[in-house]
Amino acid sequence: MLTCLLTVPTLTVAGSDDEHKQIYGYIEDVEVMELERNMRAKLDTGATTSSIDAREIEKFEKDDDDWVRFTVIDRDTEESQELEEPITRVVHIKRHGKDSQERYVVELDLCIGDRRITEEVSLTNREKWSYPLLIGRNHLAGHVLVDSAIKDTREPSCD
Repeated sequence: MLTCLLTVPTLTVAGSDDEHKQIYGYIEDVEVMELERNMRAKLDTGATTSSIDAREIEKFEKDDDDWVRFTVIDRDTEESQELEEPITRVVHIKRHGKDSQERYVVELDLCIGDRRITEEVSLTNREKWSYPLLIGRNHLAGHVLVDSAIKDTREPSCD
């Protein structure tokens, strides 16, 4: 009888700036620092930008700048939190078989594992999707690698 022992090493990959990229699963808990809570997220290398499940999205003016007020609902507790953020830009998302959709984009601080990353996130109603947070390539690039065969590799731990 032949016995085979398979070991899976923990890998890090050196980046061009000497930072080590850690490998994460395609589904992770990510802390949204502005909300001070974790959200289930899909790390999607097929998506360019990140998006968050935002409701009651309302543009307004503050100090002569465009801002947006929106609500984020905790899917487990149904508790809602309102955020107000400056609008970074507006994107037009092409959708298959539907009209394009205009979305406001804000910068949010997200904690993935021990990586705190500030990046643009578009606001859209994601209630029909399994995960309220989608992390795209723009957010992942230069910071983390994604292994599509694993999930829930580590809890967020940013200070």
